[in-house]
Amino acid sequence: MHPEAGLSTGDGEEAAVKRALHERAADTVVLASQEKLLAASAYVVAPIQAASLVLVPAATPERTLRALRAAGVTVRRVS
Repeated sequence: MHPEAGLSTGDGEEAAVKRALHERAADTVVLASQEKLLAASAYVVAPIQAASLVLVPAATPERTLRALRAAGVTVRRVS
């Protein structure tokens, strides 16, 4: 997930499935591992603002949290 590139994946079919799920969901909650934060892949699922909530590891750097929040995302650290 990337503030400008949005929610993405490296597989076109996976992106299509995730896009369909997102379009039919009342809310989209993203559980993002450290290596996925501020990263972009080839196939876009949705803009980052499509995430209702993003859960990140407790050790996520503050600068990463600021970048995501500046993009309009609600972010919570979890352990």
